[in-house]
Amino acid sequence: MRERGEFERIRDIVAALPGGEGVIVGPGDDAAVLRPGDGRDLVVTTDTFVEGRHFRRDLLDAGAIGRRLAAANVSDLAAMAATPRWALVSCVAPRDADPSWLRDVELACAGSLSAAGAPVVGGNLASGDGPIAFTVTLIGDVARGAHWTRAGARPGDVLALTGFAGHAGAALASALAAQPPSFGAVPEALAERYASPPSRIALASALAACGGVRAALDVSDGLAGDLAHLCEASGVGAVVRDASFAGDRALEGAARALGVDEASLRFGPSDDYELLLAIAPEAWTGCERAARDVGVTLLAIGSCTAEREALLERADGTRAPIRGAGWNHFA
Repeated sequence: MRERGEFERIRDIVAALPGGEGVIVGPGDDAAVLRPGDGRDLVVTTDTFVEGRHFRRDLLDAGAIGRRLAAANVSDLAAMAATPRWALVSCVAPRDADPSWLRDVELACAGSLSAAGAPVVGGNLASGDGPIAFTVTLIGDVARGAHWTRAGARPGDVLALTGFAGHAGAALASALAAQPPSFGAVPEALAERYASPPSRIALASALAACGGVRAALDVSDGLAGDLAHLCEASGVGAVVRDASFAGDRALEGAARALGVDEASLRFGPSDDYELLLAIAPEAWTGCERAARDVGVTLLAIGSCTAEREALLERADGTRAPIRGAGWNHFA
């Protein structure tokens, strides 16, 4: 049987892709033609996943890799209050890479993107001598001028977090600690949280309708590092209450099993794809209700301050600088 080449593989993938609204010319031509709605701004993001750096095939199946690739991009648009509309997916792989495995990754990614509202409208497939790499470019839109940014938080704003921070990092650390490394030994809640990150698009839409969100970003590098980004962009500081995280049994159990301090997991590198938000105090009750209505836990973890430092407030009322830094590819 003749080995299938680039164009046969592309036709195979394209034939399995779902369609979507606003697509005038989709995959298969030289470029896509897309039609945004009137009075909307386009919001565009891109992320690359490199084997050995972002994923390991001995730890994750093709579906989990594809879902996480999609989540990294969808989370960026949620943090801007944007609605995903269209996506481009590209892959660079050695000539001897398993085409079925590559197809499964791309289709899992496409499925997650489509579920978020963004059909795949194009991309690229190329061979290379290095590790396998996948890149998604995600295009969304938002009502003109209504996007969120990291800037805009004010002293007194409520600092809020969706879900819990540190779960992805705890899951990965637990998998790597197993002999041999495996997610099979990781508690199911943490393993599922890592393999299938939640989408916060519906929540972002609900909060945008409420008003009151002054700054936002997604927690993709780690809570301490991403909080520092928000504070720097907004020119504020923060006080985070340690007591606000009480009841996070999954992280408590992981820290105990790993023999590490719970805070090191909560504030350290962790691509949770949750949202960190600065919300006007008068809007907090409405935002909390909106989150509850879409089935998302929105946790008030502290407040923004005028002092340019991020502090952790312990149960006894004492405060100390938050330890931990976000993920840095070049550190």
